[in-house]
Amino acid sequence: MSSGVTIAVSTGTIPPYAIERLARRAAVIAAVLFITATASTMAGQILLDGVSNAAVAFTPAQVNLLSLAVVFEIMNGLASAGIALALYPVLRHFSELAATGYLGMRLVEGALGVAAAAGLMVLLVPDSGWAFAYHDAVFLLVLIVFSCGTLLFYPLLFKYRLVPRVLSVWGGIGGLMLLASCVLILFGRIEIGGSVDLVLSLPIWINEMALAVWLLVRGLDLGALREGANHGL
Repeated sequence: MSSGVTIAVSTGTIPPYAIERLARRAAVIAAVLFITATASTMAGQILLDGVSNAAVAFTPAQVNLLSLAVVFEIMNGLASAGIALALYPVLRHFSELAATGYLGMRLVEGALGVAAAAGLMVLLVPDSGWAFAYHDAVFLLVLIVFSCGTLLFYPLLFKYRLVPRVLSVWGGIGGLMLLASCVLILFGRIEIGGSVDLVLSLPIWINEMALAVWLLVRGLDLGALREGANHGL
C-alpha cells in the first residue's frame, strides 16, 4: 500500500494476528453465504417461472414448485443476513459506521426476503392470486435494500483494499445498475424479469459469485490493519 495514504483503523484490544484469523474464518463463511444467497435467489425465480400467476388452482406439480421456491427464498433471506453478521466483526475495525449500516441493511433485506417467501406460502390457500403481486412488491423491496447495502459495502472494500479494487468498483457499479433497474420497475418503465432488468441486474450477481470465489481462495487483505498497527493506531 502506498505510504502516502493515511489509513485510520482500530484493533482495540485484539492483537492483529487474532483479527487475521477471524478475518479468514469470516471470509470463508461469507463466501459460502454469498454463493448460497445468489444461487437460491436464481433457483427460486426459475421455479416461480414455472408457475402461472393466472392459475385458479395449482396442480400438484405447481404446488411442489411453490414449496421449493419458498425454501429457496427463505435460504436467501437467512444467507443475506448471515453475510453481514459474518463480516461485521472484521469490517467494524475499519469503519464502525459503514459496517453497522451494512449489517442493518442486510438484516432488513433478510427480513423482507422471508416476508416475500410468506407471500408464496399464501398462494397455497384458495382464492389468493393477489399474493403474486404481494410477493413481487416485497421482492422488489428486497432488491432495493440489497442495492443500497452495496453502496456501503463496496466503498468500504475499495477504501481499505480488502479485496482487489476491480472487484470493489465492479460491485459498486453493479449495485447502482441494480438500483436503477428497481427504480425503473417501480415507476413502470420496465418489467421485472424482462430483458432490460436482466441486463441491469446481471453484473452484481456475477460480481457476488466472483467475490465469493476470491474470499474462499484469498480471503480479506488486512494490509491496512497491519499498517495501522505499525503506526500505533
